[in-house]
Amino acid sequence: MKKFKRYILLSALFCIVAACNITRNVPDGYYLLVENEVNMPKGTKVSKSDVESVIRQRPNYKTLGLRLKLRAFNSIDSTKTEIGKRERYLKYRKKNKKRLARQEKVNKRRIEKALKRGEDFYKPKVIDLKDTLDPRPTMRERFKYDYGESPVIYDSASMVVSKDQIQLFLQKKGYFNGEVRAEVDLNAEKQYARVDYFLTPKDLHYVDSMFLRTENNIVRLTYEKYLKEGKDVLIPPFRFDSEALATMRKSMSEYMKNSALYGFKESYISFEVDTLRAGDTIQIAVDISKRIIGKDETEKVKPFASTKIRKVHFHLMDTLNYTGNFQKEQLEPRGIQLGPYDNIPTFDTLLYDWYDGRNAQFRTATFFFNGKLTTRAELVEFQNYLEENNYYKGDFVGQSYNRLINLNIFKTVKPEIIENEDNSIDVHYYLTPQKQRTFSFEPKGTHSNSYLGVSTSLNYINRNLYRSGNRLKISFSGGFESQPDVFSKGDESTVLNDGTRSLNTIEFGPSIELDIPGLFPIGMKRLSKNQNPVTTFSAVYNFQQRPEFKRQTIQLNYLWKFYDIDRTQVFTVGIPVIGGIQFVRIDKTDEFKKRLEEQNDLFLINAYSNQAIYKDAAVTYSYTNPKLKDGKIIFNYGFSFDMAGMAMSLITKNNPVNENGFKEFLGQRYSQFMRLDNQFRLHHYLNKQSLHYRIQVGAGVPLKNNGPSLPFDYSFFGGGSNDNRGFRARSLGPGVYKYYLDSSRTVTEMGDMRLGASVEYRFKITSLFEGAIFSDIGNVWTYNEDVNRPGGQITNDFYKQLSVSGGIGLRLDFTFLIVRLDFGIPLRNPTLPKSAQWIFQDDAPYIQEAIDKWGIDPSTGDYYYKSERINFPNPFQPQFHIAIGYPF
Repeated sequence: MKKFKRYILLSALFCIVAACNITRNVPDGYYLLVENEVNMPKGTKVSKSDVESVIRQRPNYKTLGLRLKLRAFNSIDSTKTEIGKRERYLKYRKKNKKRLARQEKVNKRRIEKALKRGEDFYKPKVIDLKDTLDPRPTMRERFKYDYGESPVIYDSASMVVSKDQIQLFLQKKGYFNGEVRAEVDLNAEKQYARVDYFLTPKDLHYVDSMFLRTENNIVRLTYEKYLKEGKDVLIPPFRFDSEALATMRKSMSEYMKNSALYGFKESYISFEVDTLRAGDTIQIAVDISKRIIGKDETEKVKPFASTKIRKVHFHLMDTLNYTGNFQKEQLEPRGIQLGPYDNIPTFDTLLYDWYDGRNAQFRTATFFFNGKLTTRAELVEFQNYLEENNYYKGDFVGQSYNRLINLNIFKTVKPEIIENEDNSIDVHYYLTPQKQRTFSFEPKGTHSNSYLGVSTSLNYINRNLYRSGNRLKISFSGGFESQPDVFSKGDESTVLNDGTRSLNTIEFGPSIELDIPGLFPIGMKRLSKNQNPVTTFSAVYNFQQRPEFKRQTIQLNYLWKFYDIDRTQVFTVGIPVIGGIQFVRIDKTDEFKKRLEEQNDLFLINAYSNQAIYKDAAVTYSYTNPKLKDGKIIFNYGFSFDMAGMAMSLITKNNPVNENGFKEFLGQRYSQFMRLDNQFRLHHYLNKQSLHYRIQVGAGVPLKNNGPSLPFDYSFFGGGSNDNRGFRARSLGPGVYKYYLDSSRTVTEMGDMRLGASVEYRFKITSLFEGAIFSDIGNVWTYNEDVNRPGGQITNDFYKQLSVSGGIGLRLDFTFLIVRLDFGIPLRNPTLPKSAQWIFQDDAPYIQEAIDKWGIDPSTGDYYYKSERINFPNPFQPQFHIAIGYPF
């Protein structure tokens, strides 16, 4: 019955919204533009959406088929809005008058007091006034004008312009003789206007020949190489397309610049199209104009030529390591007066040469500084791709700039190139250092594993330790977090209210991290500049106190990180055994220990036991491609692989096992497992809307010395604000384990394998608010059989055990912070009987399972539990999530 009430309520709300008159603010004799329809013959080689994009006048924006923005605009009375603006203006005027009178009164008293003291000055009081020129809008104005959208009134002139634009578009796509006809359907009763555009493309023209016109032989040779090696090259015959030619023009310009032709620009390339030939074929000439440098009297023609780099100069514009008085000793004798925005001149010089008889003789540079270099020369030069005696390449300018900026040592990096007469260039980098040492205090809201909390951290950062670009960060953090009890003590609502809405967990600890450029201990001189590696050492101690136990963790890492030139890929590898070490100590309360013993649940005992993890392999990889469809599509892929305990098993192979059957190292049982986790994400941006997709595939194998399951920190969890949002955090799975029939179930469920997918549609409501509609699917499974959770082990029909949820969300975009509110509803619960797994199915089989399990209570005629600690849960209980940031 409750389900039907929800459906009736939603249907009634939909009907109310849909019933609003959308032509309410359309004047008599005018029409609301409701549709543009493009009609073209089948087989036309242009897309309908591309044609629609050039239409000048478009109907009001739709969300889920409804013109919600237009309806919002119409729902607010314009007269009342203007009256409200007027009343607010008069109210502000009245307030300002009172404030000015008070200001005058205060200043008069201050003047009198100053005169009594014999002073001829006083500090005037200035009271802030209300802004009457640009006052803050009311809620009514915000809803009507910021979120709402005024009706689009049909305009015949815009229709004519659109028709001409479509015809021009056809010509750009090779339909030179294409025709466009427009028809308008005006509905006087509804005040609707529909415009139909009929396209007659006619013959499609093809380019059968394309040739280069230039007198420069180097340009000609480079162009021939471009035709063989370049991107977006058009080879006749091909359909004429001005956009494809523009893309080729841009690609060709980049190729020329990266082939040592300094000064080459896209504007030097032009196409001459010959359309006077008979038939439907055309010829294109590619013209390269002459290069002109200088201005006025110094203007001259300088042919393109292969350009080499003669000198590289680094100017470290600071006086941090100057021991004397820089002003008196250096500037005043030279008559130099610096303004507030002038660059600091440099007077000391160092000629740096990296050549050791084996490497290429390109790593030389001249450094200009004051007193002593604030950063080692080898580190700075290692970031430069424009090397002396090497050929110029256009991309190297931006890549060198990014490398220098990414050191996080310099506040500003300004590259400057000076062209010489002999087809060579000199490269200058002007570098201004950042503040080397900083302290920060960072209070923040947290969102760990779908549970909210508050925390703060005190941080010390040294960005350039020992002048080598080493970044040292020392932090001490602490906070409170909401965590539910491991064993549920009531129904779902009790768990939700008591477990995840109270700050019942305290957590704190120090951490230290040191980033060293290069691969320590390998010297930087032995590395290629294309590797761009960083070595990270880190040590973390964490103390966590929960009602059931105290947990202490020590983690040590020794990692090598590799970045590509554009930093779109990051590859991290831990040094075997010493690259990732983690110790976990859990001190359980007597009550919690007793409960675990009563359960005799090997999976739980293993999860809440002391751990020692020595990683044989720790590899992570992330890739981002932001350039698909001109940045409208962004693809991300990442994986992490961990393998632990293999080396320890070899070291301890002759050691005896302990009383629990496990081997130990240094008196502590060590974990042994393998784990791989993958995540694919795709973001598709469409003006004020966007579609987002995610797939998660992960699996772990607990090995001999590990016990039946993965360590707690490496297990997979389902449900929550970042996973399947129709289910409470960590409550999903494993598999088809019937948790609702288990009176000893725990709030937290975990698995060794995970499969999940999500899709989310986001749309802008205002500059602050963003709406979302989403659906999530997935589950977690155990690798080994768990007698306490029958049905939780992975099987061949795992694809039939996926949960499905859907919901709506609201995001508040504060620029620096995204606050997310999601309302998720379980649509399919795979643990239920087959005929009751979907939300719209009858729940009688589900209730019957409770009767079969516990029988009937004679006093009430209803089923009852053998244990009264728990109530029968609602398998389709909606979940409300508050989170920080997007889910993916």
